[in-house]
Amino acid sequence: MNVVTNAKTLKDLEYDKLKELLKSFACSELGRELIHNLRPSADLQAIQRELDRVEELRTALLERDLAVGAFEDIRPLLQRAHQTTALSGAEFLAVAKALFQMRQLRERLLKLERFPNLRELGERIHVFRELEENISRVFDDKGEIRPTASPRLRELTAQKRIVEERVQRYLQALIQSGQLAGVLQDTVITRRSGRFVIPIKSSARHELDVVVHDSSDSGQTLYVEPTSIVHENNEIRELEGEIREEQLRILRELTTKLQAETRKITETLRAFAYFDMLYAKAQFAIHLRCNRPRLTTDGELHLIEARHPLLDQTTVVPIDIRLGAPFQGMVITGPNTGGKTVSLKTIGLLTLMTQSGIPIPAAPDSTVVLFQKVFSDIGDEQSIQQNLSTFSAHMKNLIGVLQHAGSQTLVLIDELGAGTDPTEGAALGIALLQALLDCGATVIVTTHFSTIKHFAYQHPKLKTCSVAFDVETLAPTYKIVEGVGSSNAFVIAERLGLPPHVIAVAKRHLTEGQVRVEDIIQKLQEERNELARERLAVSQRAREIEALKAEYLAKLDELRHRKTEALTEELRRLEQLLKQARGALEEALHEAKQRAGEERLRERLKEVQELGGRLAEAAQQLRQEPAEVPIPLEQLREGLAVQFRGSKKVGTIRKIVNPERIEVDVGGLRLWAKLSDLVQPSGTRLSEAERRKSSVYVDTVSAPAPQLELNVRGMTVSEALRELDLYLDRLVLAGLTRGYIVHGKGTGVLRREIRKHLATLPIVKSFESAPPNQGGDGVTIVELAS
Repeated sequence: MNVVTNAKTLKDLEYDKLKELLKSFACSELGRELIHNLRPSADLQAIQRELDRVEELRTALLERDLAVGAFEDIRPLLQRAHQTTALSGAEFLAVAKALFQMRQLRERLLKLERFPNLRELGERIHVFRELEENISRVFDDKGEIRPTASPRLRELTAQKRIVEERVQRYLQALIQSGQLAGVLQDTVITRRSGRFVIPIKSSARHELDVVVHDSSDSGQTLYVEPTSIVHENNEIRELEGEIREEQLRILRELTTKLQAETRKITETLRAFAYFDMLYAKAQFAIHLRCNRPRLTTDGELHLIEARHPLLDQTTVVPIDIRLGAPFQGMVITGPNTGGKTVSLKTIGLLTLMTQSGIPIPAAPDSTVVLFQKVFSDIGDEQSIQQNLSTFSAHMKNLIGVLQHAGSQTLVLIDELGAGTDPTEGAALGIALLQALLDCGATVIVTTHFSTIKHFAYQHPKLKTCSVAFDVETLAPTYKIVEGVGSSNAFVIAERLGLPPHVIAVAKRHLTEGQVRVEDIIQKLQEERNELARERLAVSQRAREIEALKAEYLAKLDELRHRKTEALTEELRRLEQLLKQARGALEEALHEAKQRAGEERLRERLKEVQELGGRLAEAAQQLRQEPAEVPIPLEQLREGLAVQFRGSKKVGTIRKIVNPERIEVDVGGLRLWAKLSDLVQPSGTRLSEAERRKSSVYVDTVSAPAPQLELNVRGMTVSEALRELDLYLDRLVLAGLTRGYIVHGKGTGVLRREIRKHLATLPIVKSFESAPPNQGGDGVTIVELAS
């Protein structure tokens, strides 16, 4: 098995604490044991398979209850069954309960038609119905062997009961006869040493023919057996012995049957333990609002609204991290307590979580890179045994990291170069950073050193970020922003009341190199900020132009549509005139036959010619209107230029999930569409002569307007969200700003997930429940940004 990381990194990133939190969601010690042994993997297919199963189980848990309750680990009982001749009744009951719980789980999983991975797991759980029935037949609810456990035991129990009743009747008659008047201490029948006896006064011991079996603490009472019932009592003892032997035989026989099923039961326990671990991961994901990230081997690391799972989820500030080409590393700067170390741990822990098949507390569009190795150097590490200082311990660790780092390695370093002389520490930090970049590792470090900041700012493969700090409130915002930050020590000191002249003296004590570096960084940052503002202004202007262009195109489409309608109407009118002209021609011919004047005939023929010419001209105009040509499925490919049906919007296919879900880039705007929504761009369509053979044709093909209402009742959450994205894209293309989503009331899960998704979409202006007379909480009204 490929070892992804080492013990120090697991400790630095608090991986074991995460697993303890995960264990709290498990139902059994078996599941907790698997979680305890959980380690990150570098096997892409295995990770994807695990995330698929967790996602299926999380979806299923939102729809139904799959909890198994408290589950006892019966592995020690299975082992004991092979070490002893017979288990006890209580032990067999524990085995039966576990078998019943696993059988119930199997039945529930096999009913999940839409979840093939969970059904496959259910098929790995064996059923031991015969063994369950045997245990239920032998034992009662208290673990006692039933008298009917076997025919022989039933017979012996009946015989014993008959003899006991005979002895009790004899003793009862003896007590009531008066023969023992003045001798009896009490009129009760009891048992001593398994034999029926009666209590008499100790002074009357020699007056009766009895066998003494016991006495009271005071010695005043003796428990005696009349010699007349010794034979019956002996018979009872013999029957009890035979009953015990039969019970032991039954226990041995049942234990042998359990031994024969041990292998299959052990396999089932393993399947159950794996389900319990999946259950813990799914419940963890539900309670911490985690999502499955996209996993890539060579793409960018992009965490959106990422939260550290071990912090209070109600107060933790989410962070956004994006690292990809052309950048290979990131340097994070900023003041102490600003969140640099937490951000570093969040990146590392969420990476390990993903590679352990655990959903992460981040937005669903987040992307995590699969790394073959993950190393860290976070926190103070001093070794008393090796007499190493903090700096020496860090150096020893980083030397080991450098020896094992490669192109698929993530390295996280907190306070690079700290712990020694700042000048030497910064120089060593830069050298280590360059060496890690040279070997192809992905590197994310934090630092205070201006020299390292300047190096990172100028390096083409390093991205510079900083944790934001509010100098007015003297409080960190815990947000990560692009650009180089400073420690703000002088600003903080001044805000706290340190006299200006003291701060001036402090600044004079900075070395010239430090001042120069800070000045360079400040100027570079100002230039970058200015460029960012200019880019923002250009981008905003581009959006305005694009909006105006879209408005123009919409109006142009409308004019063309009106023109087509007008020409079509004109065509109908001219066709009617043509009929009239033909009638006039027939009338003219008739007049000619009747020897009408030649002048009158010429006039009528000229009138007919004019009408025919107008009709031909209108038909020619209509033939110039292009038809929308659909795209054949076999021609569908990424990069293909397409046009939306009924619109002049032209875009490029970016991603094809299936013919019903195609991502199209339209001027930087990503839209989801169906194949039926797309046609060939106007410039690639067939000629009119090839397309239509008729002399007069009006092209009226257009896309159907999107329905104002989307009904997702009965769908799963994932299905509903997919249909919702397509629906919103159609509304945008149609220029509509309001839509209605019918999800029903039910348990409220579908409504909650839909509204949570709407809150993340930039095109959504607002949403709310419909009025009571329009569906109330069962319908969500969406307002789109105009």
